[in-house]
Amino acid sequence: MAMIELQHLSKTFGSGESAVHALEDVTLSIEEGEIFGVIGLSGAGKSTLVRCINLLERPTSGTVLVNGQDMTRLSGRALREARRNIGMIFQGFDLLMQRDALANVRFPLELAGVKRGEADARARELIKTVGLEGREHAYPAQLSGGQKQRVAIARALATNPKVLLCDEATSALDPTTTESILELLKQINRTLGVTVVVITHEMRVVERICSRVAIIAESHIAELGEVQEVFLHPKTEAAKKLVLPSRSGKLEGFAEDAAATAVDECRGELIRLAFDGSSTDRPIIADMILSCGAPVSIIYADTRTIEGRLYGHTVLQLPADAATAEKMKRWLENEGISYTKEVQ
Repeated sequence: MAMIELQHLSKTFGSGESAVHALEDVTLSIEEGEIFGVIGLSGAGKSTLVRCINLLERPTSGTVLVNGQDMTRLSGRALREARRNIGMIFQGFDLLMQRDALANVRFPLELAGVKRGEADARARELIKTVGLEGREHAYPAQLSGGQKQRVAIARALATNPKVLLCDEATSALDPTTTESILELLKQINRTLGVTVVVITHEMRVVERICSRVAIIAESHIAELGEVQEVFLHPKTEAAKKLVLPSRSGKLEGFAEDAAATAVDECRGELIRLAFDGSSTDRPIIADMILSCGAPVSIIYADTRTIEGRLYGHTVLQLPADAATAEKMKRWLENEGISYTKEVQ
């Protein structure tokens, strides 16, 4: 069952020649209970997309359905009521600096008219859920970035939402803290059944917790699919720029002149192998070398863990001899190992 459905959604800021089309004809369905990623480069439209889901930005056209309710038909009190089912956390935390952690978490309940004792008990429960027990009376200035985001997550959960929107929620955090926040989001999804939508520009965040991903580029959905499929076989240029380490004529992590020299001297074709999580327990490259009787150079290697399985890309430079190179490519095809020619 779909928890969120966007149908032909468009959002334009301004009018005339100065109009900015942030979203154009976006159609998307997010299932109940899944962790769904939306990824794109800066300016692609991903933050506008997430703000249209809870109507912080009202779409210019199209429909937003959340749990079967058409959000675009609501206004005033009805919209405020509907938003209680949609929690949201931001990159900048947006905590009230004059309130301690407990009071920050309690704040949405106060706005909803919940009695003080009940609201206090709920806030304490959520503080414990996000791992901040004992820090209830700490003010935001006394908390680390990760602790602030935990308070923000607890606050977003205060009204028992069915959906949690995360707009670049880990972008301001260091890698270790990011990992802990992502693990917390997974735990919340697993234990509370909340549908989580993760907006980010970092593929590693999507790979870490999402089951499906939509890649947004130039205000449109460029690609949509299972995370591992998009990682292994990106079809659009937008997806390739986000997934692959090199889309600009040189390999990331290598000096441009060094990479060019290697190709000129060896004159071997560069190919990129994609490992699908089931073949990483085999010495594939070693087997290929032994079978074909010629060495190869490993130019780049990158692995990721997606839903507990190892996936990866490896860039190889094949021998200069065309017949040997073709023999190696046939060997890979016979072994079911996908590869693509690397852009040089």
